[in-house]
Amino acid sequence: MYTHFSRDDRSVISNGLRIGESYTDIASRIGKTKGAVWKEVNRNKDPDGVYRVWSADRKAKQRRKNSKSGSRLIENSPKLAQTIEGELSPLVSPEVAAYKQNIHHQSIYSWIERSRPDLKKKLPRQGKKRRKYGSKRGKKQGWTQHVRSIDERIEQEENWEGDTLQGTCRSGLLTYVERKSLFTLAEGLVRRTADDVHAKTKEYALQGTITYDRGSEFALWRMIERDTSAKVYFAHPQSPWERAKNENTNERFRRVFKKGCNFANITKEEIDRVTWTINHTPRKSLYWRTPCEVYGKCCTSA
Repeated sequence: MYTHFSRDDRSVISNGLRIGESYTDIASRIGKTKGAVWKEVNRNKDPDGVYRVWSADRKAKQRRKNSKSGSRLIENSPKLAQTIEGELSPLVSPEVAAYKQNIHHQSIYSWIERSRPDLKKKLPRQGKKRRKYGSKRGKKQGWTQHVRSIDERIEQEENWEGDTLQGTCRSGLLTYVERKSLFTLAEGLVRRTADDVHAKTKEYALQGTITYDRGSEFALWRMIERDTSAKVYFAHPQSPWERAKNENTNERFRRVFKKGCNFANITKEEIDRVTWTINHTPRKSLYWRTPCEVYGKCCTSA
């Protein structure tokens, strides 16, 4: 199998030529043929005839880069590049844009990395790595000792996952995601307290099941059960993957509402606009249908 010359290979070639070794001897040391070494030297030597490691490596990389420029789809189509740039936003990922343009999403990521790094601000994570969850256990809360565990949950026609995003000045954003359709509901909280969560949740009249994490804002879960048609369950401590749909959706909201924002100062219209975009963006996991389509009800009439 053919492999490109590495910088280490070029270092062996340069040192071998300097001490007078033959192409055959050099080739045997790096696992190449005599002809391949001869071509490498003649292609990448300097004008003075000397083969230098760093210069040869730079020339080879530039030649390889130039050889691909003619076949790069997006760079060679200004109209396509303009269309993709217009479609991208923190709430519309390259996967969605690629599906609409019938290309591979990696082509868009590579194009941005290679030619348009300024567009990273439009990517969902803006080039940041995913958060790693630790194994630390929080202090055990008394009210969680008698909650209904996720292990007891039985799937219903509707199955919701609930959570809150933390803002400054005790504010928050309450979010609910229906697990099968990814249909999303969201409401701003002036105070991120159990009373406010209960008050907002009973307005939705949710059905089926609701799964929360063990945050103190869900301490009034029995009252939520009383005032809705849903049965409440709780994920295990420090186990966000058990509510993966909600975690993913919260991450989408964070693309717009950054950490440190005060949700008390964000209007309902702003939150509804972002929620509408989330519910009307095609999802790969839904076979490129929107959450509203799958849920069978538009978020504007929820």
